[in-house]
Amino acid sequence: MSDPAPPTLAERLEQRVAEHSVPPRASCLQQIIAARGMLRRLRDKGYNSAQLAAWLEECGVPVRAGTLRAYLARIDRAERALAAEHPEAPPSDREILIACRQGFVRDAARSRPPASRASHTHRASGSAQAASPAFAPPMSSLTHNPHRDL
Repeated sequence: MSDPAPPTLAERLEQRVAEHSVPPRASCLQQIIAARGMLRRLRDKGYNSAQLAAWLEECGVPVRAGTLRAYLARIDRAERALAAEHPEAPPSDREILIACRQGFVRDAARSRPPASRASHTHRASGSAQAASPAFAPPMSSLTHNPHRDL
């Protein structure tokens, strides 16, 4: 008699999924927006970003102190801007999240260097094309020693 074949990986995964419910997924920023009132009160009491970040990590929200500071500043700016646009009602968490994400897109677009038209010029001798410093390949420490030129 033959033993039944062991379950395949796919079958074991299906069984595991059936046994466990899937929690709703929330981003770190969403969770910080939801807890912004408590985080502000703690910050106003004198707790620093490192302490708050450590507590958030204990609660399952891994975030660094600098990132937390940046998120809280962005949330404050978004709340002020939304309150100025619609003073009759406080902004919802969803509106704040959308405003914060739009800010991330704007900041990323601003941080890109402008395209240079001078990068398409050729040298008169017909040799290699002049490379823009923004797109020049990085020099290896094996081929370039900045202290040698002193």
